Amino acid sequence: SIDTLHQHRHGVDVTFRQGGSRTFDLVLGADGLHSHTRRLQFGPEELFHRYLGYCFAGFTLRNTFGLVRETTMWNAPGRAAVLYAVGDDDDVHGFLNFARTEPPFDAFRDPEAQRDLVAEVFDGAGWEVPGMLAALRDADDLFFDVVSQIRMPHWSSGRVALVGDAAYAPSFLTGQGSSLALVGAYMLAGSLAAEHDHAAGFAAYERDTRAFVTLNQDQVGKGDAALFPTTARALEQRNTMLRSLGSMPPPAEGRPAHEALVLPEFRLRG
Repeated sequence: SIDTLHQHRHGVDVTFRQGGSRTFDLVLGADGLHSHTRRLQFGPEELFHRYLGYCFAGFTLRNTFGLVRETTMWNAPGRAAVLYAVGDDDDVHGFLNFARTEPPFDAFRDPEAQRDLVAEVFDGAGWEVPGMLAALRDADDLFFDVVSQIRMPHWSSGRVALVGDAAYAPSFLTGQGSSLALVGAYMLAGSLAAEHDHAAGFAAYERDTRAFVTLNQDQVGKGDAALFPTTARALEQRNTMLRSLGSMPPPAEGRPAHEALVLPEFRLRG
């Protein structure tokens, strides 16, 4: 990983944590929600982090449920447990999501505190949750985090730019993280290739992509982005919406958020 960045007129000097230094024309940070590149160049994550009121734990466990390429979910207001199989394997993915007013900062660097917190929140839950909690205790691949977005006023600074979750994580509540990353990478690459220098390329990338990004980030809490309700009434409405997905008519006007940007064909400099 990158240890230090130093920009100058002709490039960026990069020192790597485990192996020397190199100079690059540009540095593009695509290192996720908790981007280290972003912190080095733009400042601490707290400046750009928007907490959305949920925490989650993901891990794998034995597939004793007979799941094959399918997902099953248990819900109560403010709590959700999910089992999903991406294939016909011996393991399935477990996912425990819960609402929390403030981020549990004391648990971020302590896996045992994370396990204790999840067990406390889901104590007394039915369905397959007790077995999931037991598996959570032994899981060696636990991933715990908060549900959040990254909102930045600018995605570039000098010769350093960000793309994907590092620049504009929408959160999994939108289902658009991978899509935004792919669209952003295409727009960034095309803009750099089409413009006369990196400054113009970075500016074009942001100018032509930001509205699409913001529109998708704003889907949190709307329609099928309201996946984990915190009240019984909202949960009933969510279930009604999910049951009607197959029969819902197309939108009366305009494009849905995920189709709001038509990818341009860039004219590359000769």
